[in-house]
Amino acid sequence: MKEVLRMKQRALFSISKVLLFLLLTFLLLSFLVVSGCSPLDLVFGPSGSIYIDTYPSGAKVFLNGNDTGEITPCTITNLIKGSYEIKTTFEDSSYIETVTVYSGCSTSVYKDLLPRLKEIIVKPDFLYTKIGETRAFSLITAYYFDIDHSPEVIKLSDCNYTKDNGHAIINSEKETFTGISKGQTKVTVSYTEREFTKTDLVDIFVSIFIPPPVVNPIVYRALLVGVGDYVNLPPAPDGDLEAPPYDVNRMSQVLEQCKFGSLDTEFSSIVKLKDLSATKTAILNGISSTFSGADDNDISYFYFSGHGSGPDIPEDTSPSYICPTDTLDTSSMISINELETELSKIPGTKVVFLDSCNSGGFIGKGKEKVTFSKENLESFNDEIINIFSQAQSKGLLTTNQYKVLTSCHYYQSCSEWSPHPLDGNPFGWFSATLCEGCGYNSFSSPYPADINENNKISLQEAYLYVESILELLEQDVQVYPSDSDFTIVEY
Repeated sequence: MKEVLRMKQRALFSISKVLLFLLLTFLLLSFLVVSGCSPLDLVFGPSGSIYIDTYPSGAKVFLNGNDTGEITPCTITNLIKGSYEIKTTFEDSSYIETVTVYSGCSTSVYKDLLPRLKEIIVKPDFLYTKIGETRAFSLITAYYFDIDHSPEVIKLSDCNYTKDNGHAIINSEKETFTGISKGQTKVTVSYTEREFTKTDLVDIFVSIFIPPPVVNPIVYRALLVGVGDYVNLPPAPDGDLEAPPYDVNRMSQVLEQCKFGSLDTEFSSIVKLKDLSATKTAILNGISSTFSGADDNDISYFYFSGHGSGPDIPEDTSPSYICPTDTLDTSSMISINELETELSKIPGTKVVFLDSCNSGGFIGKGKEKVTFSKENLESFNDEIINIFSQAQSKGLLTTNQYKVLTSCHYYQSCSEWSPHPLDGNPFGWFSATLCEGCGYNSFSSPYPADINENNKISLQEAYLYVESILELLEQDVQVYPSDSDFTIVEY
């Protein structure tokens, strides 16, 4: 009898424990629901989310290859900490990005799946004709926010236009204009692409005679590239660099301070590409888009700080390359010929600064540094075709279009260091010294490279200043052309 009683007591105790466990579980789940937490939070921590948006909206969203049933803009919630592949598709366009979700945080993904119209530029923006004479209308170019999408020339017939008077008439199909009576006509040109409409102005002057051509003012533009993150290379010290993004910032500050000529002309645009944004495609397209409006009168600056590739000894005649962030092999690098091909499409003068190993190869500078007498120093500096000329003379930046400074010979490496005495960040020796000579470092003379103190720094003055400091590092700075009085900085 006692044994039966004990058995009943044990059974009741077990049932009580089960009921208590169920009750506690219910209470805990109720608390989590009220607080907005997931039971998985107990194991993995608070969940995260991914906000996804595209242009245009309405793109389908895939998570790790699975259709979520969502369209942009949308938020995918209750994701545990980890990496996820997000794919968005719209018509024939798609985009894939791998993102990391952290507990309690929201991660965002955005992509232009179709190009977004940024602006149109009508150039030239002033036209002349005589009464009764018909001439060609200006060139109209559309520019886009996505740097991977090159500017497009559009037809006048694809645009709308209005005139403020009848001194001139326009034939949009033939893209011409004709003078009707003496006076000035202001034309507003509008172009619409999807929901975006952009406009620009052009003035037409009609007279009895055509005045002499007006020389366009010089326009200064710059594309500054700094690559420290390399996605396909091993970790530092062989792969990633620390200085290039900061080098770009310093160079930008130097150029922002420039005021050229009697009109104190400033840079009209300074475009910066850094780290993972500086792919090979983005750099080459960036050259095209940044300098697309240049004419023969304009001056365009291209600056690169990052890895370079080439030979290690003077006897090796391998070509030189600069290395974008997606460098994997020489096919994904930018060769001498590729860079020169893109730059040569830009009218006017090109100023090129290269802070990378083996960069002297871009101007054919490959001889070992030796001591010359005053009489033959100029002859040495002008000797462009050297021991490796047969291997890589094509595409050198050595025509009269170019003013070039490189950080070293074609077989040398370059140095970076930290911290910079002014801003405390890592720096490349060539870039930091060039910027210092051109006004960045206020600890020294404001513009120490300005030897003749005429408020201008010529290419030769910059070369002599940088060369005098970097020779202590056995890093032989190179210049083309030698002894040039071309102004690269004015203040």
